[in-house]
Amino acid sequence: MLTLSTPWCKNLYMPPKRAPAQRITKTKARQYHHGNLPGALIEAGLKLIEEKGIRALTLREIGAQVGVSRSAAYRHFADKAALLGAIREAGFALFGDALIAARRAAPAAFAPRLTAMALAYVRFAADHPAYYEVMFGWAGRPAERVNAPSPSGARAFGILEDTIRQGQQRGEVRPGNPVMLARLVWAQVHGISMLRLEPDLSAKGTGTRFVEFCSEVLATGLAAKH
Repeated sequence: MLTLSTPWCKNLYMPPKRAPAQRITKTKARQYHHGNLPGALIEAGLKLIEEKGIRALTLREIGAQVGVSRSAAYRHFADKAALLGAIREAGFALFGDALIAARRAAPAAFAPRLTAMALAYVRFAADHPAYYEVMFGWAGRPAERVNAPSPSGARAFGILEDTIRQGQQRGEVRPGNPVMLARLVWAQVHGISMLRLEPDLSAKGTGTRFVEFCSEVLATGLAAKH
């Protein structure tokens, strides 16, 4: 599902919650420095965004939290925009995986697939607010903006577009440009995620029922006329 502000636009799947980033000691930092320091910097960045917002994010602060010098952080990310770009890619990769898992767990018909993917979308936004903010919400100063295309974002949108195409091929979805239809679906589900009108997304929660209702209305509007 796609936000119009982007160029791409269990039965009920709930992505696992990301464990909060832990402050890393200098001993552990050396391990990350020789292993996965970029991953540690991304995790620390997510934690800082959750606590203080994107505007508080600096490579100096992230390096201090991980326990390495600012120059060590700059060896992996040239600036704040580069770090945000890496966070965005990681977020869209997880997001795309959530959509695929939801689609696989649902029955093959278009309507239940649409509902499962919509729930996966809304739950991802609720469970991963820092990722979601970077993926969709950051404008910032021009030097900090992430303007490069996102391969993972294109993949995530492609999953929805492919679902629309499959529905059209089976005669379940009305004819038309699948990209435009996918944007329509993405825009509505993105709006639900942003407004959080019904935040209870448990299996029987009011938020889940609201997403199911919206998906039913969408599926009815997209249905092929026989």
